[in-house]
Amino acid sequence: MKFANEELQLRRRLIGSLLKEARERVGMTQQGVATKLSYSSPQFVSNWERGLAMPPMDILPHLSKILAIPPKELIEALCEYQDELLKIQKERLRTVFRKKFPEVR
Repeated sequence: MKFANEELQLRRRLIGSLLKEARERVGMTQQGVATKLSYSSPQFVSNWERGLAMPPMDILPHLSKILAIPPKELIEALCEYQDELLKIQKERLRTVFRKKFPEVR
């Protein structure tokens, strides 16, 4: 459960906050973004901003354009998220293995 919470917080901090700040900067509502992306509900956008889910990869270029996020900035944020997530996952693996193999560092 700790891992899931860490991942949620990481997504919220690195991706969700970027999307929310960009949306507010361009003066759009979650419904407005959802409509431009042909989503039926603003809940999708809300979930991305709260870190509950990630936008689908094929949507990212559209989000970049709609929210006026430079592509490089969005790519860097996504890569940072992946790098940090990998660190969390590595530590979780080490913790699991240490139970049987104390020498694992």
